[in-house]
Amino acid sequence: MKKNKIKNIWLNNRGGALITVLILGAISFSLVVTGLSGYALYQNKLAMAKHNKEMAFQIADAGIAYYRWHIFEDESDFQDGTATSGPYIHDYFDKNKNNIGKFSLDLTPPRTGSTVCAIKSTGWLNVQPGSDRTIKARVGKPSLTDYSFLTNADIWIGPNEIVHGKMHSNGPVRFDGETDAIVSSMLEGYYCPPNNPGCSGSPHKGGVWGIGGPEVFFVYPSSFKDFDLINNKLDEIRTTAINSGIYLDGSPNRGWHIIFSTTSQSGNTVMQAKIYKVNTCEGDNCSTNKHSSNYCGNFKCRNCYNTDHKKPAASDCCVDISSETLYLTTTTREIAYIYSEKNVWVEGVSKGSVVVGSALDIIIKGNLVYPTKSEDNILGLTAKNNVLIPYKVSSTLEINASMIAQGGAIQRYDYYDGVSPYLILDTIRVNGSVISYKIWTFTWVNNQGDVVSGFENTETTFNVYSLFNPPPSSPVSANYALIEWQEIK
Repeated sequence: MKKNKIKNIWLNNRGGALITVLILGAISFSLVVTGLSGYALYQNKLAMAKHNKEMAFQIADAGIAYYRWHIFEDESDFQDGTATSGPYIHDYFDKNKNNIGKFSLDLTPPRTGSTVCAIKSTGWLNVQPGSDRTIKARVGKPSLTDYSFLTNADIWIGPNEIVHGKMHSNGPVRFDGETDAIVSSMLEGYYCPPNNPGCSGSPHKGGVWGIGGPEVFFVYPSSFKDFDLINNKLDEIRTTAINSGIYLDGSPNRGWHIIFSTTSQSGNTVMQAKIYKVNTCEGDNCSTNKHSSNYCGNFKCRNCYNTDHKKPAASDCCVDISSETLYLTTTTREIAYIYSEKNVWVEGVSKGSVVVGSALDIIIKGNLVYPTKSEDNILGLTAKNNVLIPYKVSSTLEINASMIAQGGAIQRYDYYDGVSPYLILDTIRVNGSVISYKIWTFTWVNNQGDVVSGFENTETTFNVYSLFNPPPSSPVSANYALIEWQEIK
């Protein structure tokens, strides 16, 4: 009897333990299932949020694509077909024509004289408007100032010359210097005259050739670059200068001399321009007769008879100023247009977005720099004929500008009659662009390749800021292109 009682108690305890184990197991299983379900739901929620963020990005990008199409159809409309300011909100439909989201556009039109506009597009889904994404893009018509060098004529870059930025010629390119960007020619090849240094014995050359490089950057044949794009820009500069800028007429003087500087006005730093009337030039009415007391060589007036468009004793033989009179001191706008009907000399510190145009030549008399190199400071020089460096100039010269010679050349003449310190100079540095219809050069060499006149060292660097903010009224192509694209949120 005692054994049976003990046995029954043990059996009862074992049954209770089993029930307890079953209950605990069920609870544990429920907890695991609940946890796994919660984790799965959480992962699904994360996946949906990620999907919605990606869809919002795609919708924002669709807004950029839409407005690129819109300004292709109507390049002057930066109000989305309305007469009101933005933002401009559009519905977005999927492939089944279901309205699943929206994009909002903020548009910044081009500044005066530019084609570059900014498009900011924010996209979101209707089911999750808080998961918005924002993209900003800049579009504009590509400008010729995208190049460090651009010419319609032959180019020879010497071994002491450095080019930072793209370079192109519609003619052949001999490149003996150093570059870090594409050097291209429209030509597949050409016949190099045997009397040119380095051409004898192997006169047939590729469109781009030379001992410089790296050669991996040599590209030929390349597309033709149209200088006719420049033709209407001088008229545009002239008209704007007359209406709202500084217009220098064709008064009976030799031209105008502009000295840029900065000054304080109402607590702000602004650009000031001192403008002089140029009364006489060294070598006015000079003679080619070496026995004359007015011989051109005495005045270093080599340009009077060494170019195809100037003749001896011509009235336009004027590169170095002899006398001048102060005409005007004025401050300029942040976007300034200046135009001269005659030759114009420029130098100094240029602030803001400025363009100087001339119906004749532009002569860079001295250093032409910015107070700081930034997108806010950009200078364009556009001459109908030439952009020149005079005889009397500093041995080290810095030019911060995009220079365009519409029908002539950008160069310093070969002053073979020159004397020290103006015959052979040290270094010229250009931060900007050299766009020259005819042959560009700041350096003259003999048949042995030795410098006989001009600058021994040349360094040209493309101004990266002009890519997004070219000088006012820069020549551009016909269609808009994407310049910059980035997600900002």
